[in-house]
Amino acid sequence: MLKIKDIPEVLSRDLRIGAVDGSSSPTFSDRLGYRIGVYTACYMVFEGSKIISDKDDENMVGGYIMVNQIGEIQQTRKILTLLMTVKEREMALRCIEKYDVDLLLVDGSFYGFRTRCSEIKRLDLASLGIDEYGSGWELVKHTLDLTRKLIKSGRAVGVIKRLRTCAIDGWILSKTWDRGSTLNRNDRSILRSIMPFGKYFDYRDIAEDEWTYLHYSSLVTWYNEMVRRGVIRKENTLEENKKNAFSYVNKKLKIQTATDLSPPTSQTDLKEEDGGDLVREITSRPRIHARLSRYAAPICLELGEGVDFETVLAYTLKNANIVTGIPFPIDLVDEQISVDKELAREFAEEIEARLLLESEISSEEVEARLEPLNPQKEG
Repeated sequence: MLKIKDIPEVLSRDLRIGAVDGSSSPTFSDRLGYRIGVYTACYMVFEGSKIISDKDDENMVGGYIMVNQIGEIQQTRKILTLLMTVKEREMALRCIEKYDVDLLLVDGSFYGFRTRCSEIKRLDLASLGIDEYGSGWELVKHTLDLTRKLIKSGRAVGVIKRLRTCAIDGWILSKTWDRGSTLNRNDRSILRSIMPFGKYFDYRDIAEDEWTYLHYSSLVTWYNEMVRRGVIRKENTLEENKKNAFSYVNKKLKIQTATDLSPPTSQTDLKEEDGGDLVREITSRPRIHARLSRYAAPICLELGEGVDFETVLAYTLKNANIVTGIPFPIDLVDEQISVDKELAREFAEEIEARLLLESEISSEEVEARLEPLNPQKEG
């Protein structure tokens, strides 16, 4: 019953393609009494198979955070991820302006950063040593503003390699309201089984009324809760259950999204309508699964405003890595930018070495910082 369609194979002209990615240290180095992490972002530009950004000294930037070890490490991880995302968005916009690319491929979804933003919105970042932002909310808002600007550029396409959305199971569920009728698999897994090479699937082909892939996926996420609360009942008609269930998940999504992406406020002050526009904004971006290789699972393409999906599909099919099933510009920029897990430690060691060589710093102070370290273990 799913509409699986052919990817167009002919491009009307050669395209200039940009690709951008960011990376951050997978682990922190806890040395000198600080939690240290590094991040970087990079773009590459292609004319056909030729890289034309090799001599561009502005195509890569990096940064670091060095904050007190006080506080939750997951909050520090979220701050580091957002700082990386900001640099990634800035590099993406610079690439579009500098090279006038036809398409810009961004590694990941546009709004993937939103999860757990609520945990850092109220933090005083300046007190942590992050001078660019006064608060966590300023960092979240800046990330959101840059993301909106990128989406509205008319060039941006998100390439989502690992997606756990289960909208197809949610769609099946909306026809039966029987959990046993679902496949209990995510969309990527289902489509790998049934979608041949050179085909694509568009979520808009299963959406009904105002509901989107995120609403269908949420039906599965909150199904047991809805049964427990009596939102879904065996004695109801299919239409009654459909109306009640979608209304429930829509309300949950509004509150959840408002909690992450609205200005800080008390939880009791959050209203359902606060997140309505945000949910519509996030779900308005079309998502399409494309099988670009016989040997790999489909990937998901998320389209920015004004982007022609047939052009995107034709280009990605023609320029996919047959091993990974991913467009080769994304593979190449990912390889270029990946941060080794040892980099944060090496960065911390460099700071230690410079402290020891700095004549103006008290040797007793340096010794006091280094004394707690166990030389038999990595910091």
